[in-house]
Amino acid sequence: MQDLPPLNYLRSFEAAARMLSFTEAARELHLTQAAVSGHIRALEQYIGGPLFVRHPRSLTLTSLGNAYLPGVQQALQQVQQATHAILRRRGVERVVISCPVSLVDHWLADLVARFGVQHPGAAVTIHGRVWVDEPPEIADIILTNVYKEALDRASLPLWQDQMVAVCAPGYLTQIGGIDAPEDLLRARLIHSLGRTEVWLQVFQRLGLPVATADPGAEGACQANTFGSVIALAEAGHGVAVVPGVFARAGLDAGRLAAPLGQVGPCPWVCTISDSSLLTSDAARALHQFIRTEATAHPPVLDG
Repeated sequence: MQDLPPLNYLRSFEAAARMLSFTEAARELHLTQAAVSGHIRALEQYIGGPLFVRHPRSLTLTSLGNAYLPGVQQALQQVQQATHAILRRRGVERVVISCPVSLVDHWLADLVARFGVQHPGAAVTIHGRVWVDEPPEIADIILTNVYKEALDRASLPLWQDQMVAVCAPGYLTQIGGIDAPEDLLRARLIHSLGRTEVWLQVFQRLGLPVATADPGAEGACQANTFGSVIALAEAGHGVAVVPGVFARAGLDAGRLAAPLGQVGPCPWVCTISDSSLLTSDAARALHQFIRTEATAHPPVLDG
């Protein structure tokens, strides 16, 4: 970058070349004619050749000037665009949240909308994840599900949910009801890929033979997100076991039934990343908003 001439030399040259007048260039740039003329002479000395042919009452570009002008105009346009982009962003702080996609659908999207009402100057980007955690540099705030024994200082607990076995009301009729845990043995089980151990844990807790809870068992079905699992359950495909946060909307709307109620604590805790490294006011405000809302109104099923 050491071979760059001063920016004011380039601006004077571009304006004079566009209007073929030092006087008009000076008027546009709010400079004196002598200043523009001096910039052009200095630029010509810098690059080692004349840029203009100076006539008594007009200017024309030399071949060197004609060759130089397009590159200068393009460079000045790029500088202008970059500057305008920065100016447009003044007052708008973008916050990036990384979150499991099912939690986005069933909780975070509504929360972010309410945050936006209170903080209209903050722009939020959500990266929905399936299983894989984002590298820390991808997001300002990371929400995740962590097994209790794996909690560390970098993750702050938000809530621990209860698991609930759910299905469509029509599916209950189809299989003759689920009135006791052993009735699950007659049901088609819907598993969440990556969380296939959950049905095994539920069967152990209920005293049922765990072999029938294997995701590879005959008739078992799998989906890669809790949102997909819920959709299959609502469609009458079988029985799913999910954290209460994902079942609430379906239960409230009557699309789902929970004939056995809660079937045990969720084996993982919803967490939020530590806020100590956040650098923007908007990120800190959203981090605090999420923690406050999760504490005051945890999105879990009531007993």
